[in-house]
Amino acid sequence: MRKILFAITLAVVATACHTNEGDNTAEIGSIAINAATRSEVTDSTEGRFILADAPAAENLKVEIVGDGKTQTWATLAEFNTANEGLRFISAPYAITLSYGEKGVEGWSKAYYEGSTSVEVPMYGLTAEAYIEVILQNSIVAIEATDNFKGYFPQRTFKVKNIEWDAAKEELLFLNAGNVKVTCEAVSQTGKASTFETVVTLKSTTRHTVLFDLSTAGNAKVDVTFDGQLVEVVEQEFELNENA
Repeated sequence: MRKILFAITLAVVATACHTNEGDNTAEIGSIAINAATRSEVTDSTEGRFILADAPAAENLKVEIVGDGKTQTWATLAEFNTANEGLRFISAPYAITLSYGEKGVEGWSKAYYEGSTSVEVPMYGLTAEAYIEVILQNSIVAIEATDNFKGYFPQRTFKVKNIEWDAAKEELLFLNAGNVKVTCEAVSQTGKASTFETVVTLKSTTRHTVLFDLSTAGNAKVDVTFDGQLVEVVEQEFELNENA
């Protein structure tokens, strides 16, 4: 009888030890996030451009997907505070850091994002996630030469129906891809003209569209994109407003 009771006792102790190990260490680990925000983007005409308002790492939104669920924190600072007691089931996890509204375009509508994947280890060990967060959309600037502005004293520019305002200190952010740039202008003589061109924007890049009035040979409007001629519009311009 004693042998039977002793065997039962051993079985109960073994089960308790196994359960305790599984719950606390065997299949659980943690995640540490090391983030950096890149403030430099490519400038297609000047080589590089520095974003003065790039977000600080602690202000980035955190999203972690894995183990059949999605967890989010408003900022990396909040995640780091919660992470002191946070544990994850050992499994693969996708981690995304972001700032701004994805897909939204307009003045000061920058969107930053960076992501990576980690495998959370067992036995309470930590997976280190290193993420660089960069600008995902494009920056567009529109310029006009003195010749163009002199002949067309009235002019408005639009990119995807967003009106360009050269006086703004803000930056215009758009999604990468093909966009239409439109200029509606009125000459010195009162003649209205419309000039349109389609350009391709790249993410993490600052682009410049330039309108120029050329008087070499036939008068024409030249549109350049990042220094490359993309559109030539020849019309009957009267360059002498007193003629």
